[in-house]
Amino acid sequence: MSQIRMAVIGADELDPEHHIALNRLTETGRIAAYALDAAPTAEGFAQLENAIVRDRIEALVIAGARTELAPWLTFALPRGWPIYSTHPVPSTVEEMIDIRRAEQSVTRPVLEFGMTFRHHESVVTALNKAGSGEYGALLSVRAICGVAGSTGDILFEFGAQMLDLLHAFAGPFQDIGGFADLDRTETPGSETNVLATLRTHAGTLASLHVSATQWRPTFRLELGFERGYLWLEGLNVDQNYFGQETLIYARTGGEGAQHEMVERFDQSNGALSALQHFLDRVANPAVAAATNSQQAFDTLNTLHRILAADPIYAPIQERHVS
Repeated sequence: MSQIRMAVIGADELDPEHHIALNRLTETGRIAAYALDAAPTAEGFAQLENAIVRDRIEALVIAGARTELAPWLTFALPRGWPIYSTHPVPSTVEEMIDIRRAEQSVTRPVLEFGMTFRHHESVVTALNKAGSGEYGALLSVRAICGVAGSTGDILFEFGAQMLDLLHAFAGPFQDIGGFADLDRTETPGSETNVLATLRTHAGTLASLHVSATQWRPTFRLELGFERGYLWLEGLNVDQNYFGQETLIYARTGGEGAQHEMVERFDQSNGALSALQHFLDRVANPAVAAATNSQQAFDTLNTLHRILAADPIYAPIQERHVS
């Protein structure tokens, strides 16, 4: 398999998982990575175009600030360059609409978003079991993702990842309620705790808690079906110490659970698997996308609907809390 030459924009701000994955792909000779330190300005765009020609760049990885994602994408997509975003979503629905317009301006775009949770082995296994039909209809989902402290954007990063999983297993959602903590700025992304309740048109109920004050880092996804359950606990993401990735599942009989099974997974392969799939699409654009802009749009739209459902989600100076 030939080596693919990639420009990594914002390389010094890569999250640890993507950083490790890119290093592994470089070491195996799958890619040659070139860091590009540039802002999404006319000068930065010129730097990128020069790098494309000078270094024969074939694909882009966009890291850095989430607020810079949309300008980079709307510049690069119409030029037909394959792009991987380490962020699962941009900042606003309006930005997502602009991104999708830019994507639709080319015949066969290659765009993937960093929804790495769905690439983990336990999640893939659970999705296959849920899709097999042997457990019957999905009735309820409870999702929790929390870390000890956060540099910000807990909702737009972990929250978006969890919402992507909720959509993959149960969505889309018709009815949405939500509450966010009061100690935040006016700009979405400063929340430290968000609680949401969701319901599909078919009546599947879901709840979500995303937290930066979960002092024991937690990843949990509990799925209750007509004829059994699937529980995901832990996620092999080294920097967050969620615990070992585990899938617990059982069919139910007339008197409760029957033959509970436990599978444990050792590899931390979320970002690596996502990037490998992206590289497969760079080599062959006919390969189906693992994550697409419609999924990112649905996730971001649900995220903003959760915030909008908070009855006091208004500018801080207008809030009246008793």
